[in-house]
Amino acid sequence: MTRKKAHIISHSHWDREWFLPLESLRFRLVTLMDEVETLLDKEAGFNHFHMDGQMIMLEDYLAVKPAKREKMKQLVADGKLRIGPWYMLQDAFLTSGEANIRNLQYGLEMAEEFGQAEKIGYFPDTFGLYGQVPQLMRQAGFDTVVFGRGVNPTGFNNQVFDSAFASKYSEMFWESPDGSKVLGILLANWYSNGNEIPTDKEAAKIFWDKKLADVERFASTDEWLFMNGCDHQPVQTDLAEALEVARELYPEIDFIHSHFEKYQDAVKAGLEPEKLQTVHGELTSQQSDGWSTLANTASSRIYLKQANAKIERLLERLAEPISVMATEAGVSYPHEYLAFAWKLLMENQIHDSITGCSLDEVHREMEARFEKVEQTTMAIIQNAARKITEQIVTNDAGIPITVFHAGGLEATRTVELELETDAIHFSEMHFELIPDELAKLPEQSFRMETSTGEEIPVVVEPLGIHFNYDLPERKFRDSYFARKYKLTFTVEHLPAVGYQTIYAHPVAVSDDKKELTKDLQLENQYLKVEIAPNGTYSILDKEKVVEVKGLGAYEDVGDIGNEYMFKETGDNVRINTYNSKPVIRVLREDKLGKTIEMKHEIEIPVSASATFAEEKRRLVWHPDRTSHRSDNRTTFKITTELTLNKHDKQLTVRVKLDNQVDDHRLRVLLPTGKQTETHQAGSVFEVVTRTNKQVEEWTNPANDNRKQGFVTSGNIVVASLDLPEYEVSEQGDRLELTLLRAVSEIGDWGDFPAYEAECHREITAEFHVFLTDESNVNIPAQVNALLTPTFAIQHPSSSKEKMLAETKDFAKWKVADGLIFSAFKLAKDNQPILRFYQTASEPKLLNTVNLWRKSTILEETAGDAKNQFTVKPNEIITLKGV
Repeated sequence: MTRKKAHIISHSHWDREWFLPLESLRFRLVTLMDEVETLLDKEAGFNHFHMDGQMIMLEDYLAVKPAKREKMKQLVADGKLRIGPWYMLQDAFLTSGEANIRNLQYGLEMAEEFGQAEKIGYFPDTFGLYGQVPQLMRQAGFDTVVFGRGVNPTGFNNQVFDSAFASKYSEMFWESPDGSKVLGILLANWYSNGNEIPTDKEAAKIFWDKKLADVERFASTDEWLFMNGCDHQPVQTDLAEALEVARELYPEIDFIHSHFEKYQDAVKAGLEPEKLQTVHGELTSQQSDGWSTLANTASSRIYLKQANAKIERLLERLAEPISVMATEAGVSYPHEYLAFAWKLLMENQIHDSITGCSLDEVHREMEARFEKVEQTTMAIIQNAARKITEQIVTNDAGIPITVFHAGGLEATRTVELELETDAIHFSEMHFELIPDELAKLPEQSFRMETSTGEEIPVVVEPLGIHFNYDLPERKFRDSYFARKYKLTFTVEHLPAVGYQTIYAHPVAVSDDKKELTKDLQLENQYLKVEIAPNGTYSILDKEKVVEVKGLGAYEDVGDIGNEYMFKETGDNVRINTYNSKPVIRVLREDKLGKTIEMKHEIEIPVSASATFAEEKRRLVWHPDRTSHRSDNRTTFKITTELTLNKHDKQLTVRVKLDNQVDDHRLRVLLPTGKQTETHQAGSVFEVVTRTNKQVEEWTNPANDNRKQGFVTSGNIVVASLDLPEYEVSEQGDRLELTLLRAVSEIGDWGDFPAYEAECHREITAEFHVFLTDESNVNIPAQVNALLTPTFAIQHPSSSKEKMLAETKDFAKWKVADGLIFSAFKLAKDNQPILRFYQTASEPKLLNTVNLWRKSTILEETAGDAKNQFTVKPNEIITLKGV
């Protein structure tokens, strides 16, 4: 008979910022680590300390005590301090696939600098997990994950559900859509089930009788896990004594001060695989009452999600690819600076940060970080683009402009650029005289054309005379005044991953402006959009012969939940715009396309009623709150811009809000054109199919979900980077997209006001709508390209030797339908890295011109060099250049 073993793992789950700001918690962190060091050095029986799976915890400590670096390395090398694999503990659904990979790459890289990483997938408090976790872990060389949310071990009264999302045991197998499988260990009794172990025998007997029974209830082996710690928990300094007491009380059980690799090896040795269930795909507490899924963190402080999504795309689709392109101009790839930018962004991607569920002070600091990382990323982009354009061979007729694009598909895009002409430098004339000299010049406009002479439609807006300066590489700054123009133009046939050079030719100003029409519809060769008097609109897809009507109404509801979860007010007062009469006008109509503006004004309550403050003070759990909306009302203004340019296959919708109202949620309502039982949404390296109707155990009236990139139901596809929360009706005939959620507290375990979560600010939300007949497997790739930013730059004056082509496509590959472009960057050894993921239901071919080797997500090659790869369904494939 095997002996039962109690594995006690000392740790402190370190939310870097949450109910206290970063520096307040860092002070406690330094105290914690000093005590841990002393215990590991001097306390017999205290053998290991788990650093919560995230390297940023150690980085934050060393920022205060850099002299401790070598000591920390020694403790890691001795196996006492258990570090990695992540750089930080992220939110899974609100961070991109590439951000998740960088998190693991940089975390392992830092851990290896200290000696070794604990190679276990650790997700103690992630707010749900995407379905591709097992595949990513397998590619990183891990075969076990530990997680705290997403799967029910048992139901009420120990009922075991016959479900894909429930398990009889805390151990189970977890399988990705591609078939990758790992051992999953659920923290069924949470990551604090061995916290504060008593040293007093009587108290210890009471403690252990309960804790041992709780673990045995779920364990499938005789290896039992006890997590000695909790959120920001000080280390238990008398743990060795407490374990000696436990050994005396329970001589039949081995009490081991353990670590995760030892524990996982023991569990695997004792497993009876046939006893375990296999759970599949994403884990979001599907088999639950729906009140604690934390899904509504996707809409808390929506401005954070917008900033994060923007910078992720700047890094993934501009900074990294353009930096690869710049190596052909002799520019070194900025490995260190890109790592700096990614890590700075990751400080905002931690699961209590990007989710918007912390104190106001925390999120104010996040906004400053977002500004810093955007500045950093744009510096990388601008430098690489400038170096490239300095060496592009151009003709002498016109002002050269290069447009960069890395969406994975050839694209037609409308681009904006501020162009300068007629610069007069301070070295040429006294600066006080320059503006007057420039004002003497005749007005001008521009004609644009491709390098082969094809005309490009352009709209020109003069911006006047402006000061600017250059920062030459080898000289002091060079100041000047110049005339500036805003150019908006449409470029066709942009390379899938590359750049195209075009030309602006100064011409005389023509008086060809035409009066705006009063025709309140939008139409091009692909779509026709008609607007009803109440501001809803219909879209007809001429190619697919599909039409959906009644799109775009707004609905405002009261919200007495918190930053984690939405809870509608007890009176169920919902206010919509179906019977409104917005002011509708043509805002813009030119050779590029047309924009129609609608201005709604609706009367809504200013907040929840006065009883809500008492419910919060008494810590009433959000499902049990009943407060109504206030009787006091105010005017809430919504400005909508509908844009259809001549080459667009989608309608672009921009919504502008100035929110000064409390305790409410605003959504746009989008009929889908047909009823369905399921819908699909973009997620991390996959397109996931979700059921519209929830399980019987689900008691939450809401069924909110999270998306990345797009959601499609019936005949509509809604694409957006930075509006991650949506809901689809049970019948599948209506999709609701959250634009704003305004709440006033953190929630969770105490009374923590967070009034800035009411979002009293101007917010602009943008999304795209296009129609589908459900036969187009290219939707994910099309959305992926559509949501890719472009970068246009006017060529600098340069005396360098010209050696680069005017236009170049670096995409020397051909992909079948269903393969989605994800990354183009350089590995640490400066070999190119190319990544796709597969969304089709059958194997697809990836053909390349150059030779590549298949690689893991950690950029370690595995396989022969070749130029054709078969990619199986739902596979994430990374290639490394030869």
